[in-house]
Amino acid sequence: MSRIPSYAARCNSCAVFGLLVLFSVLFIPVMAHADAVFLTDHASGFTGQDFGAAVCGLGDIDGDGNNDLLVGAPGDNSSGSEAGAAFLWYGNSAVTHSANEVWYGVAGEKFGYSVAAIGDVNNDGNPDFAVGAPLSNTGGTGKGRVCIFYGGSFLSPTPDLIILGANGGDQFGFSVAAAGDFNGDGKDDFIVGAPYSNTGGTNIGAAYVIYGNTGDPSTDLVDATTLTGEIGGDFFGWSVCPAGNFLGGNEVSVAVGAPGNDSHWGLDAGAVHIFKGSLFPATPDATADHLIGVGGTSQAGSQYGWVVRNAGRWDNVAYDDLAVGAPTNNQAGSAAGRVEIIFGGLSPSTTGDRYATGSSGGDNLGYALAPLGDFTNSGRDDILIGAPFYAGDGTDAGRAYIYEGNSSSGGVSVLAAIVVDPLMPSTQAFDRFGFAVAGTGDFDGDGFMDYAVAAPSGNIANNAPAGFCRLWATDNQTVATFRFQAVSTWTDDGQVQLRLILPVAPEDIVNLEIRRQGAFGQETVFDGPVEDLVVPGFFPDGEHHYQLIDAGPFDQGIPDRMISYQATLNLRNGGMIELSDPYVWEPLSLEQQPALRPLMARQAWPNPANPRSALEYKVAQGLSYSLTIADIRGRRIRQLVEGRGTGQWEQKSWDGKDDLGRALPSGLYLFRLRTNGHIEIRKVILAR
Repeated sequence: MSRIPSYAARCNSCAVFGLLVLFSVLFIPVMAHADAVFLTDHASGFTGQDFGAAVCGLGDIDGDGNNDLLVGAPGDNSSGSEAGAAFLWYGNSAVTHSANEVWYGVAGEKFGYSVAAIGDVNNDGNPDFAVGAPLSNTGGTGKGRVCIFYGGSFLSPTPDLIILGANGGDQFGFSVAAAGDFNGDGKDDFIVGAPYSNTGGTNIGAAYVIYGNTGDPSTDLVDATTLTGEIGGDFFGWSVCPAGNFLGGNEVSVAVGAPGNDSHWGLDAGAVHIFKGSLFPATPDATADHLIGVGGTSQAGSQYGWVVRNAGRWDNVAYDDLAVGAPTNNQAGSAAGRVEIIFGGLSPSTTGDRYATGSSGGDNLGYALAPLGDFTNSGRDDILIGAPFYAGDGTDAGRAYIYEGNSSSGGVSVLAAIVVDPLMPSTQAFDRFGFAVAGTGDFDGDGFMDYAVAAPSGNIANNAPAGFCRLWATDNQTVATFRFQAVSTWTDDGQVQLRLILPVAPEDIVNLEIRRQGAFGQETVFDGPVEDLVVPGFFPDGEHHYQLIDAGPFDQGIPDRMISYQATLNLRNGGMIELSDPYVWEPLSLEQQPALRPLMARQAWPNPANPRSALEYKVAQGLSYSLTIADIRGRRIRQLVEGRGTGQWEQKSWDGKDDLGRALPSGLYLFRLRTNGHIEIRKVILAR
């Protein structure tokens, strides 16, 4: 099937463009701007990282009462070229600026290409999750692997279980999902797609239902139920999902997409196969129980089954429904895309009961889908839809939509639009916003559903198109996250210099509070506007530097004799950014604090002087001092200043003349800063 891409080309596979015909779009703001936050790899985001190429809500993986979020970045190079990574954020109303947990893959395997909540597969009472690495070469080139992580209050830094594909080239782990209790034994199972499997035909594809167990599930695929496509080129297993009671009865089902299927609706029309599980002790079979294909017109080339998801009770009837994406369907324009909802029941339809189409050619509506729960509070479950190549906001800027439960069929006018919202202003072109979408459940603990939309080519704060994930949360107090840098150093006179580098301009900040962590809690060292803290200079786009000197006094009773700092930013748009996980600035040891000196002087500048030079110096407050110029023999030539110290840095210049105003010849001279018992000398060369 020519239109199904190789793995490396998947991201661009749906970029089929014709003339852009703009349709009117009913824009319904789904969430106020202040309620949405950006998630990125703030530490090392770089071009091609593809942060957000996969995203999913995990449920409450750590048992703290909040639902969590997992983001895949299959292009991450941190542990090798295209090794990939997965980033986890624990649900909270105060999101940390960096991920709470990060796992990295092995060079070339694209770890994080697929991510999924898979239920409690080791039967310990905690939900688990899986990360796919379909290009893993362990045991065979492109064999693929899936890494399983068991949930709990402590998550392992390495996978708890690794399952390898059956054969080289299968790309096992290309897709992964929960399967419910497919064999009826009371334990959760999961399903893994291997769409490039050649068993039975070239790229016929396969999917494996792997059974949960008390302890570890089996890593031997002989113990799994193997499902396969119909003919070569099906790419069966491109997408997999739990189908619940879609077919009625007490057995649960799974759905498998085969977007290259030619057997029923035309060349590359695609298909979705439904397999019904069993009731214990019967063993599930590998025969498809139902087949679904694209309805309406322009069926050939639709790639129906590119993505298939459980839509919950979308029609508010007691059966699970399915949502299927056909992103290259041509009904509303070349590759405008189409999404169908198929109602579950004892005799489901073989085509969609409701549908929505893209607004114009090249949108690829239905490239990504996710169940959203009853987000709109209508009593029916909703679906989140991605159209990552929509060009209305810029070339390939992308867009996402909500298809509210039991809505009518039609074009995008039946959808609620979520317009691309770039992290960096005016950079939305080529973001591919909507490439991956996820319902997160109640992420921020306010009792309402939340969701995430990813843009894996979006520009982040360093302007690299590394990708970001936009999290919409219904709690106004959810804290934004972004790239920043904080530096803390001791000054020569025993004070602390704090520098904060942010992608936020001074005019966008109402107030900054900086707190020092002491022995008896926190002490506020600054609380006010930031205008006086701005460091002038030319910095990379979107980068702003702020600096503060903390003069103490420092609590000598601090445990471990360390001091640390945290900060809170209040923004003009009503948002708040808490920089405190656990400390923004690297802790400083009091053991390394420089001794307080009554006199301090920096090097003269410019040096050589022609004829002017200046000296920056500091004298302890109230201490009498003098600053003179002397020749190489130590004879005083010029009195520059006499006075009392202010405790602040000051500067005094010298014009190359003596006390009588006569120009001095070229040579070596001395700035001499003196007080009772102390002297600082800095050399300067006069070069006329």
